[in-house]
Amino acid sequence: MIHFDERWVTISWDAEIQAVLAEWKAFADTRELREALEAALDLIRKKKATRCLADCRLAGPTTQDDQRWALESWLPRTAALGVRHIAYVMPRSAIARMSLTRSVTRFDDQDLAQMLFDDIDAARAWLAAAR
Repeated sequence: MIHFDERWVTISWDAEIQAVLAEWKAFADTRELREALEAALDLIRKKKATRCLADCRLAGPTTQDDQRWALESWLPRTAALGVRHIAYVMPRSAIARMSLTRSVTRFDDQDLAQMLFDDIDAARAWLAAAR
């Protein structure tokens, strides 16, 4: 079920692994990134999701301001809605990989497990096994 679809991302519900899926398709500027992440929050709320999968292979780098916003605003709200597991498939771009790694490793919440993967099948398996 597609919830949000733009040239830079598709946000959908993956019924097989019971997760909100963000498939990044291109670089997203600040407005686009935040719009996509807010759409993901909306779907998390509607589905009462506890898992998310971010396929970032085609994503571009994010600014330090956007990383800070994700860390201080989006991730806490995601955890507050009940998400307990987020799997990220690493971007192909080295700069984007550094941006994502920095954001993920700086968020510390005992109730939210985040893992970085190079392979989407491994990310899906980890989420499917998550309780």
